[in-house]
Amino acid sequence: MSQPKFISAIIFIVILTTSIFTSFIVNEYLGLRSYMGYIAENGKSALFHEEYINQNIAFRLSRAFSPSASVIDNKVNIPHDICQYAESVGETYGLNLLKQTLPTLSGTLQTRNPECADWSQDVAALANIQEYEAGASSTYSFSNYTGYTFNNVRYYIDLINNYIYINRLVDTQRYTFNNWLVSNDGRIDIDRSALTINIDATALNDLHNGNNIVSHIYRDGYTEKNIISMLTPVFQNNTIKGVIVTDINISDLATSFYTAERPLLWRFLSLYVTDNTTGDNIVFHRPALRSVALISHQEKITRYYTLHIKLDGIYIVLNMLWLIALYMLSTWLLCRYARQQLVRHQSLSRDNVTDAMTGLYNRKIMTPVLDKKVQALINRDISVTVAAVDIDGLKRINDTLGHHLGDKAIQFLGKALAHSIRKSDYGIRLGGDEFCLILIDYNLTTSQDVIARVYSNLAETDKEKLTAFSYGIYQLRPGDTLDTALLKADDLLYQHKRNKYTPR
Repeated sequence: MSQPKFISAIIFIVILTTSIFTSFIVNEYLGLRSYMGYIAENGKSALFHEEYINQNIAFRLSRAFSPSASVIDNKVNIPHDICQYAESVGETYGLNLLKQTLPTLSGTLQTRNPECADWSQDVAALANIQEYEAGASSTYSFSNYTGYTFNNVRYYIDLINNYIYINRLVDTQRYTFNNWLVSNDGRIDIDRSALTINIDATALNDLHNGNNIVSHIYRDGYTEKNIISMLTPVFQNNTIKGVIVTDINISDLATSFYTAERPLLWRFLSLYVTDNTTGDNIVFHRPALRSVALISHQEKITRYYTLHIKLDGIYIVLNMLWLIALYMLSTWLLCRYARQQLVRHQSLSRDNVTDAMTGLYNRKIMTPVLDKKVQALINRDISVTVAAVDIDGLKRINDTLGHHLGDKAIQFLGKALAHSIRKSDYGIRLGGDEFCLILIDYNLTTSQDVIARVYSNLAETDKEKLTAFSYGIYQLRPGDTLDTALLKADDLLYQHKRNKYTPR
């Protein structure tokens, strides 16, 4: 097999498979980058859904607090004499302060106001919060985020009756919401309390004007985690009565952005939210294994916050293992196939110009291409000598001993010729018992060494002394062709044969 051809084929195959593999890699990379955008949009939609829930609860509370409301929206059976369940812990009053003493109310109400009659009238409306969380969203909502499970902490801060209600039980002996229960002539000061959850002046003004707002990132005293709060005003007679606050914590964010359809990818994601004003971060997911983030995506989710998503390189490698294996296997198979085809082609080419009986070249090797090669050597002053060789008395052998021994004599001489020349020379069986040697870089004198080797090799193989041969040697001159040189060598061969067998 031709080594340069094989190397060229290997290079071509590697370039081809690498190009295809690279296109798959690029396509997969772009797909993953696009998927990062999908994660961002999906998470934003989930957070928007939470904002919608917050607003819906605020709307239901506003309707429940309306004096014209004949029926309270909730279906929870609230006792008429709520004050019998009122408790106090130090200067804090309310319901369910230590444990759930009011069975139909799932959260805790804290206030500094000891007058139960001032705030107990709101308890029936507060049940709207727990009823909404237990049930489904509006039948006519476009939101379909029923698959997410949030565990939000929600507060209702009442600015008229001055209490705070949280949607879970709080041990008041351990924690009191003092940041909201700040007495100022017995009233909650929303402006002062809002500073404790990192709400800036612009957002606070918007809240007073009835708009939904979000806080900056802050450290929550109750959960002791960095959180973001959504605030929605609750109205009574077109006046802000209170505020619904929903805390978005680390678990909520992770739930929002979780890639349920690609759980393995989730294990290699890094996600965090940056406060554009303060520079604070909420890191809500870290990769299980960390190397180098090869894909990054960032996107503003509000005017306050920028979401950062980073995909670790380990996932990309794992995700593309099948592609790498396919690339290596296909490259190996194609290289193997190319080798087989080159070997087959070389075998067919060799068979086409090879004599089956002797293994030497046949007459088909005598082409214009070979002639031009010889002419080029002569023009470079490299000696080229042609030797014509044939078997003495082959007809006699065939007639007396049989054709099988005649064929054997041809094989003996062919083998001796093949073993006597170099790879750069040409040993050719022209037909029958006629042979030709084209000796490169041999002159008339050194060509005799080749003939001597033929005699020696023939003697080793032809133990029966069956084969004898005659030869004629002609060194090509400028202007000679292979055909003319072979004719002249033939003349010298017959002269040699006559000299051998003419009686003296």
